[in-house]
Amino acid sequence: MRKTFIYVGVVMMVGCVNAATLCELLEAAKPPLFKAGHTLPRLSRWGWSMPFEVRVKLCEEWGYGLEVGGYLTEGAVDEIERDAAHPNAKVVALAAANPERYPLTVLAHRPLGRDEIPAKLLKNYYVRDKSGELIDDGGNTWRLISPEAPASIFKWAAAGTVGPLRRLQKMAPIAVVLNGGEYGLSVYGHSGRFWEQDPRVVRAKGKMSWYDYISKSKARQERIISDAVRKAVPGALYVWYHFGGEPTWSHWSWANNYAYTRVLSDYPGQSIYYAHYNSGWSGKNDLLSNYLIATSQAIEKYREPLSYNWVAGGWTTNATSTIERYTGFLKCLYTGGMIGGVAGYFSAPPGHKGEDIGDKGSPCLDQMMALGHVHGLFSHLEDFLRQGELLPGPLVHDNVNAEGLPRYELPSGDPTVRVLARRHLQKEAWLVTVWAAEGAKRDVTLEIPALGSATLTARPEGSVYILRGEIVIKHEPPSIKNVLVDINGMDPSRSAGSVGNM
Repeated sequence: MRKTFIYVGVVMMVGCVNAATLCELLEAAKPPLFKAGHTLPRLSRWGWSMPFEVRVKLCEEWGYGLEVGGYLTEGAVDEIERDAAHPNAKVVALAAANPERYPLTVLAHRPLGRDEIPAKLLKNYYVRDKSGELIDDGGNTWRLISPEAPASIFKWAAAGTVGPLRRLQKMAPIAVVLNGGEYGLSVYGHSGRFWEQDPRVVRAKGKMSWYDYISKSKARQERIISDAVRKAVPGALYVWYHFGGEPTWSHWSWANNYAYTRVLSDYPGQSIYYAHYNSGWSGKNDLLSNYLIATSQAIEKYREPLSYNWVAGGWTTNATSTIERYTGFLKCLYTGGMIGGVAGYFSAPPGHKGEDIGDKGSPCLDQMMALGHVHGLFSHLEDFLRQGELLPGPLVHDNVNAEGLPRYELPSGDPTVRVLARRHLQKEAWLVTVWAAEGAKRDVTLEIPALGSATLTARPEGSVYILRGEIVIKHEPPSIKNVLVDINGMDPSRSAGSVGNM
């Protein structure tokens, strides 16, 4: 199949030609149906660059921004300007000609993690012992970065990050900027024993806990970069990877306190990766509970009910979920307040260079399409996200980071059936998602706060219902009417348009 795009003198041939390429897999798939005029942000992705044709199709049909491949360095922008045939140059040309249809997403350059730092800036970048000597960690200098490092080095890093962004912004508007973090000041679990040897650091810490002191220092240093990016590309969604994160890992020594670092990203966000530092869909450290620990904190402590998260259903060097179960999990995340996310895949996906992949399929692309399908579904349910509230439920967390806070899920009577519910604040309607995290499809009876009892069907791919109470007999409890929004659970947006505004 071959398509021709003609925009303001720009002619591009965009087509999928090999039956076993990623592009052909997209051609064979049925894309989601998005609600016209919805305001959910574009999806984005983190990983190896995809072929140009795949990027275009993901943008046109699957809810993703049009990706500029690779880190946006000065060299990458030079290549865009120099070679009109380069995939990134063609991406930018499309965005320049039609920015509403092709909003750009970029991976911000991270100078502190990739460039050689000027020697004049290094004097106070690393911790020193009481004799003023650099502390030796066998060459692993990233663990020796000082909480008291001067602003000058972060201003240098900010300039290296925003320079390419400003140049690209002059060519085409940028919609989403991803900053992958994982540079600069680390966490106590990595670096605490070195920080403790620096008298300057110990004096600056004073009576603060290490957790608060390091988190405050991280926010102060990183905010120089975040503020510079926001100034360079005003209006773009800025998403910073938290590196650690109070929500996901329970011990403070491997986290930053979100009370300080929340200023660094436009929305709360955490890494939500299947079977990666968690027990998957069930067990004592299941992934949905981790998400709800973060959600409880965001709502109860900071009044931040919406999120933009980093998600993955596994990758080839890690355990991988079935797409059905991953789809159901994503429906729970969106019901919990997620309005978009970063599709992560952290091993090189077969076919990403455009090569033939035979009949192996692509777990990476399958996960991206699942996220696109759920994003499309919730484009029809956006008013429940923006004009509704997540119901806290009767249970509380026992995790150290959210102890005593509401769990924000409803009990189902079955530990492997998870239920999240939202109440619309402008009309008498409830949005309820029931997910069979393990096992087959089955019915569960729930008690919906302020509504009553309802029996709904939990599926591995999740089931999303809209419920209303109707007065049938005066002075009697209302009769509950429920409508399944995602009749085909794996193609959930197909039926959503007819019932999403019920």
